[in-house]
Amino acid sequence: MTSGISSAVYNNNDNVFIIVDNGYAAATGGQYIPSSARTLKQDEQKARIQEAVQGVGVKWVRTISSYDIARTKALVREAMTSEFYGPKVIVVEGECMLNRQRREKPIKAKNIKSGQREIKERFYVEAETCTGDHACIRLSGCPSLTIKPAPDILREDPVAYVDNSCVGCGVCGDNVHAAVLCPSFSRAELIFNPTGWDRFKNFLRQGIIGFLQRHVDRKRARVSL
Repeated sequence: MTSGISSAVYNNNDNVFIIVDNGYAAATGGQYIPSSARTLKQDEQKARIQEAVQGVGVKWVRTISSYDIARTKALVREAMTSEFYGPKVIVVEGECMLNRQRREKPIKAKNIKSGQREIKERFYVEAETCTGDHACIRLSGCPSLTIKPAPDILREDPVAYVDNSCVGCGVCGDNVHAAVLCPSFSRAELIFNPTGWDRFKNFLRQGIIGFLQRHVDRKRARVSL
């Protein structure tokens, strides 16, 4: 902060600085820092980098979620094309997903065991619509993204696949959507200890989706004849 941002303010450099705040000192094993989230509530972080940056004299400061890829991309473009002359700082906030899972998993497991309703998000790739380009894997580098054989025997290229180590951050899908690359990513919610309303909604969805799928199958059968 003192050597980089303060010097830019003193010299009135017209640069764009991107500060990534994931809430931990990742280089040394994920130790807590002043901005670490100690509870499930993100608003209980102890310190904010934006306030520190403003304290050394930066006038143009924006804060964005690191998991909102489209808005982050737009904000970087805004900073690069802004008419404001001087240092511009973008603080990209988002708790490290691995550390978040380590913190939340024991709590959620306890809630599930006690019968409380819990939701886990998972992402998956529609194998039938995956083109086999694998831009999702190249852009995100997520270890949960891998490949598997295509369901169509006429296709030689493997399709992308999200394995069970997915933590539900959604960066893979946001990356390809922000880059307008792929429509095959979808999100699913796994509900533990569902309520009666959850079961009723699931019953309706299965009925409607099943009806539409049967309609499409009959239409395809007529075309094939």
